[in-house]
Parts: sequence; structure tokens; C-alpha cells
Amino acid sequence: MQNLLSLANMGFVLRWWGQQTVLTARQWGWACLLLFFPAQFVYANAVMSELLLQSVVLLLAWYGVGLWKNRKPREAVGLVLAACLAPLIKPVFYPMAGLIAVGLLGMALHARRPSLALLGCLPVLVLGLYMGWNKQRTGFYHFSSIAEINLLHYNGAGVVRQLYGKETEDQWVSDVLREANAQPGFAQRQKLIQKRAGTMLSAHAFTYARQHALGVFAFFLDPGRFDFNQFFHLAPLAGGGLSEQLRAAGVQELAATLLRLPLGILFLLALITAANAARLLLAARGFWLAGKGELRAGRWWLAGLLLYVAVLTGPLGAARFLVPVWPLLLLLALLGLSGSGISRAEGAVPVRESQG
Repeated sequence: MQNLLSLANMGFVLRWWGQQTVLTARQWGWACLLLFFPAQFVYANAVMSELLLQSVVLLLAWYGVGLWKNRKPREAVGLVLAACLAPLIKPVFYPMAGLIAVGLLGMALHARRPSLALLGCLPVLVLGLYMGWNKQRTGFYHFSSIAEINLLHYNGAGVVRQLYGKETEDQWVSDVLREANAQPGFAQRQKLIQKRAGTMLSAHAFTYARQHALGVFAFFLDPGRFDFNQFFHLAPLAGGGLSEQLRAAGVQELAATLLRLPLGILFLLALITAANAARLLLAARGFWLAGKGELRAGRWWLAGLLLYVAVLTGPLGAARFLVPVWPLLLLLALLGLSGSGISRAEGAVPVRESQG
């Protein structure tokens, strides 16, 4: 089922691209190369939710672009339903409910359509009820405990590791967990983790900002070595993953680790990184050129979804976390490949004539 979803998602993106511009046979050939993203295959064959979320994100993108263009309740219904589903698959999307509510309120005032404002309240209502259900069960009004897990084990722990090394990081995490587990209830436990990790981040804001920026950088360019290791059951790297080593020891230690890899794996990782960089550059070009076509307004929604996930993922940035929004990056890259300033609606010539 996930492989079928993966194929359907890629076909959807290619069809969307084809609707925006005239295409040549050569451009279709280059498009096949841009589809080289092994994580798409890896996570289509893993018991995880990445491909399901990817399908929902494509619905978010499609209906969001349509709503931006038409301001009609039909597109708003699709957008709102996708916004309700996405956070139930991955919690990273739950803050988006508030953004969509504000955006639809602004559209309602501009277009004088009160129904848009009412629809915008639905994701907030659904997630609020879910958080209330969590409070009833745990005594803590929250959406997902993964927030505190990431705050402690990745955000705060990453700062400690950069400053004092791995041994101090392990000791700090153990001390916080020991203190948290001694609390009388779940709510007190989570609040203590928030306080301890928040204190660490605020005390070393610059160090954390650098760590966060590296995560966003890795989000777009990571070749997915961890994914290959898991998929093919290879031995893990000594000293942790490549991103972890980059944060802890810098470029020199990372380069030394790469040189110890088998040549075949090293070549494959270099090829994937080059493809990722090419897609990113083409996506930037596609965003610019889309300003001349039918996506001149919708391109902001596509880029916004990409940056939203990249920024909220932060220090966890890796190929796996790009998978749900990768089709949007691919679409922008394809638009950059074809020079999509000319849309069919603006009198573009058929493919066979352009090839002549």
C-alpha cells in the first residue's frame, strides 16, 4: 500500500508540473534524474508513517494553492480536512492549525466569506479536543509527549554535547530524567523537563542557534546514510551519525569518518548529496520563475510548507524528515528545470511544436 502511495504521489507531482508548463522530451529525461531520492523507496518499504503523511501533505499543498487562487469554500474544506489529519499522523503539524485559522480568517475578511473563517476554526477545535482528551488521561494538557522527548534528548542534549562532550551529555540527560521520574505525576514530570531543557537552551542560545541551523541544512542535503544502514542492516558508525559528529566534533572528524566508509557507500552518498544540492538549487530557481506563471501566488504556500517542516524539525534534520514534504521540493525543482515562467494559460505552444 505504501509503495502504491509512493508511486501515486510521484505521478501526482509530475502531472501537476505538466499542467504548469510546456515540456520537451529532454526535460522529461532530466525529470527522471530528479526523482533519484532513495529515502522515498526506503520508507515506502518500512512500517512507518512517512508515506501516508506525504500523501496528506500533497493534499495540503494542492488545496492550499487552489484556495490562494480561488478563495472558494470547496478548496478550504479540502485544506481543513488535510490540516486535521496531518498532526494525527505526525505531531510536527499540530501548530499549523493555528496558522491556518489565522490565514482563513484573513481571507474571510478580504473576500467577505464568513464560511472561510468558520472552516478555519475546525482544525483548532479538533486538536483542542484531542489535547483535552490527553489531559483527561494524563493530567497534562498537551498534544504529544514527543515534544519533551525531543527537547531533552536532542535540543538540550545537543547543546551540552557541543559544550562539554558526550560523557557530560549522557550524565546531564540521566540527571534530568532521574529528577523528572521522581515527580508525583506525569504533568509535573513533563514540566520539569521543559524547565531544565529550556534553561539550557536559553543559557546557550548562540550554540543552540548554530545547532538548529545545521539541522535545517542537513534537512535538505542529508544523503540518508542512517536510512541505508537500517534498511540493509549494516553496522552503525562509531561515534554516532554524520550529523551528530558534525555538531560534536566539526568538519574534520566528519571527513575522517567519511573516509573510513567503503568506497561504494561513499560514492553513493556523494551522488545522493549532489542530487539533493541540484534539486535545492533548481527549487530556488523554480520558486523565482513560478512568479511569472499560474503558481505566482501558490509558490509561497509550497515554500512555506517546506520551510515550516524544516524549521520545526531543527536539530533532527535528516533525510527521513524530508520525505513527507519532498514532493513539494521536487515540484519546485521541476519548475526550475523547465523554466516555468510560461504557463499553458498564457498561450504556450504544444510539445511537438516546441521540439521542432
